[in-house]
Amino acid sequence: RKKAFMNLKALKESGRRVVGTFCTYTPQELVDAADATPVSLCAIGEDNIPPAEKTLPKNLCPLIKASFGGAVTDRCPFFYFSDMVLAETTCDGKKKMYEYLGKIKHTHVMQLPPGQFGEGALAFWRSEVEALRKDLEQFYGIEISDEAISRAIKLRNRERKAILDYYKVGA
Repeated sequence: RKKAFMNLKALKESGRRVVGTFCTYTPQELVDAADATPVSLCAIGEDNIPPAEKTLPKNLCPLIKASFGGAVTDRCPFFYFSDMVLAETTCDGKKKMYEYLGKIKHTHVMQLPPGQFGEGALAFWRSEVEALRKDLEQFYGIEISDEAISRAIKLRNRERKAILDYYKVGA
């Protein structure tokens, strides 16, 4: 872990953009197209829970409290080195945590559609992705081209295929 932290510090010091994320719903292709590095902010460790419980309700899950506690105590270098946080509304507890994280660091919250196949779900998700694109552009003062998005999608799809091919080896 220490090596990962030191590598991230060096990356940040080199001027690289860093976006902290929480969930697999993150459209990492947009983060890539913004020439940024996505890092996971989900934390572990019981020592991060008590500081979180000073702000968050105690009945939230340990993952949420450990993540928030790591952020507010600066024990999570991934949060510390993130320029902004990209979050998704996967549960009510995370929504509450994002409210508080937004007071510490720029936080973009993507609303998930209320179902995968419901009427309008794809259009809703597309509007959320477009809002993220605008926020990344405004936050970083850049323009994300359609070509950059296309390249990022192709790269992430190749990565996904390589992972699936790897899993097939063990089947």
